[in-house]
Amino acid sequence: MDRISGVRKIMRQIELFRKGIDKEYAKLTFKRFRDESFDFKEIPASSGVYGIHPYPAMFHFLVVRKLLKEFSKRGDFVLDPFMGSGVSAVECLISGRNFIGYDINPLAVLIAKVRTTPIKSNLLLEVLEHIIQDFKNQKPEFLEFDNIYYWFDKEVVKDLSRLRQSIFKIEDSVARDFFKVVFSDTVRRVSKARYDEFKLVRKRENNSIRVLKIFKEIALKNIGLLVRFYENFPPTKTILILEERDILNGIPLEDESIDLVITSPPYGDSRTTVAYGQFSKLPLRWLGIEKDVDKVSLGAKIREIHYNLPSEILYKYIEKIAIEDRKRAKEVFSYYEDLYYSIRIISQKVKRDGLVCFVVGNRKVKGLELPTDKISVDFFSAEGFEHQITIIREISRKRMPHKNSPSNIRGIKDSTMKYEYIVILKKLN
Repeated sequence: MDRISGVRKIMRQIELFRKGIDKEYAKLTFKRFRDESFDFKEIPASSGVYGIHPYPAMFHFLVVRKLLKEFSKRGDFVLDPFMGSGVSAVECLISGRNFIGYDINPLAVLIAKVRTTPIKSNLLLEVLEHIIQDFKNQKPEFLEFDNIYYWFDKEVVKDLSRLRQSIFKIEDSVARDFFKVVFSDTVRRVSKARYDEFKLVRKRENNSIRVLKIFKEIALKNIGLLVRFYENFPPTKTILILEERDILNGIPLEDESIDLVITSPPYGDSRTTVAYGQFSKLPLRWLGIEKDVDKVSLGAKIREIHYNLPSEILYKYIEKIAIEDRKRAKEVFSYYEDLYYSIRIISQKVKRDGLVCFVVGNRKVKGLELPTDKISVDFFSAEGFEHQITIIREISRKRMPHKNSPSNIRGIKDSTMKYEYIVILKKLN
């Protein structure tokens, strides 16, 4: 109750700010407000159904839950154009909000669909037993792709191939998707890549691995997580749309149809921040999906710097970086150009007086912390939004590197993002 009242207190401060009453509040830098009630330090983001398959830089479900409660009501339409593994989708499902979500990563969409689909445990246990029996009788048709034996032992490839065949034969599409996600997590666990790394880094040790045993353990864990979660939080009757889509190619929604946007876009530069593509590469190959996510992410296509984006602050940082490294400056600019065009597309779909909760991290490049929260405000303001407040929360227990290499020079590390910025904006026209 105290946490919710804390949000209401912030909203009262917003109203005072807008009316020009609270002079002390007006002095806050760029309307930033540090709110520890959003930290949730003692509660892992991977609790409950969110423990089904790890995913990099996952939204904390309690942050989403809090924002939904404060800024929306039952029956509202919520959009998450960078939905990742579906945290906002699950929270909308259990709170009676209609949800539309997109992501370019097919693995993320698959995980999101499984997390948002309650299934009876007896059905899943029956299918699991069928998979195990079929696996034992299966003659493997070996899957082949580049460097497969660099990442997997030959016996592991054999067992994964058998397991894959058994899963792909499941007729029930819902159950098949559930076990595809179990299979994806199994692939990551039995590979020679470090499981606790989001980038593809080969581990040195090569212990004996029992693929079927690991698959069964993950399956039983996920069944328990899914069933217990929806026993405690029964799903509501809502519209739920989850699609693989690059929103820069457009969103198939009517203009001014969305009440609330809750989203966290990629931080930019997968090499030094969050490599969603590397994290997903091996599972996607085993699932028969060839897609290099990092090559289609925001800023992946490097462009020349131009001065048409509506943010003076952005160009101040671009110019500082360009003094040291022109190529790096172009990479940074390309990310923000894509971010701006995605914001333009998102903005068209929000109703007048609708709200956006845009959660960003301010990454470092060349030792400079890029103020993505302020730049985002500039971009939304150009599309007819008014900045309400930016809530600052400390990142904890988030699947991200503690240090990265912002200079891209081997051996030179720097601390990565410690805080997230929840930028709240209202559409005026």
